[in-house]
Amino acid sequence: MTSSRIFLCVIVAIPNVSLYTKFKGMELKINQQIKQFNAESLSVQSLLDLEIPNKQNGIAVAINNTVVPKINWSRHFVSETDEILIISATQGG
Repeated sequence: MTSSRIFLCVIVAIPNVSLYTKFKGMELKINQQIKQFNAESLSVQSLLDLEIPNKQNGIAVAINNTVVPKINWSRHFVSETDEILIISATQGG
């Protein structure tokens, strides 16, 4: 008497989860670090409100090596291709 065996093979496709959970915000390079924000657009002022809400005196902001005057912070919007530098003034000699 011979026995026969039947093997059943099931292939399951697992969808790429990252396609369904795509980040809907901005990824910005600030002081050489990549950070993510849950906003689709940010002005310099709103970025600073998120990053350093309690210490906005004595700082300078440069975007793509150009200083943005404080008077323009609320009107100047950043994009994901910008390199943002936030500099804090310090005392010393």
